[in-house]
Amino acid sequence: MKKTLPLTIVIITHRNDIRFISSLRSSQIAENVIIIDNNSDNNWEKLKKDFDFQLISRENRILDFAQVRNEALKLVKTDWVLFLDSDENLGASSKIILLNRDKIENILQKDLFDGISIIRRDVFLGKELKFGEAGNTIIVRMFKVKNGKFKRNVHEVAQISGRLGASKIIVSHFPHFDISEFIRTITNYSQMASLNEVVSDETRVINIFKMIFFPPLKFIQNYCFKLGFLDGYRGLVYAIIMSFHSLFVRVFYFENNIKKINKEINNKPYA
Repeated sequence: MKKTLPLTIVIITHRNDIRFISSLRSSQIAENVIIIDNNSDNNWEKLKKDFDFQLISRENRILDFAQVRNEALKLVKTDWVLFLDSDENLGASSKIILLNRDKIENILQKDLFDGISIIRRDVFLGKELKFGEAGNTIIVRMFKVKNGKFKRNVHEVAQISGRLGASKIIVSHFPHFDISEFIRTITNYSQMASLNEVVSDETRVINIFKMIFFPPLKFIQNYCFKLGFLDGYRGLVYAIIMSFHSLFVRVFYFENNIKKINKEINNKPYA
């Protein structure tokens, strides 16, 4: 392996499977690696014998990923940072990792931008998705620490102040081992996303409208307009489940609303 790059890679994990190990292995191209652990039950002593990293443990369930990422930025000592999820990696083989390493090194040396977008390729049911919303997703994950921060508690987005450039850095994404895990994941994320909805009479009406029309429109967008059907049955399954994700966000909104009303009734003093 070549000399490490003047870069910090941050990984947030709750996993202790091969996906996280692949992510950690590919991160060793960086001068510093920070792991934010959320009750993953990894054998950290063993891992520290094989990999270099700084471990930060969190016991409470993460409800705001943007906040966790922004807190991690305060720990970064290098000028540049790259964020990976624990189901993402910079390559399954040393050859691919080194190709990405050279692309990153070129960006750091030229220093033309303050933030960089990367290409993320999703692998679903053993095959890479080429189409739909998951096909070759462009996301901003690498930036100068002083120029970036994250917004949104789930499906968080990096906001960059300064010059933003595009790169050919490719990150492989293995979000779901099987359909059961996929459904559990979207259920969890839907619950978190629903917390962003403001409860009011107006938003209740809007939410009913979204509940009726958004899920089928989401399916049509993924499967038809974004050509998800070209991914075969994987594209069909992906489009269906993501339409349920759209539905679940609105359903959980009403559940949160009911809980709030019940809490207000229970806390209201009797006359």
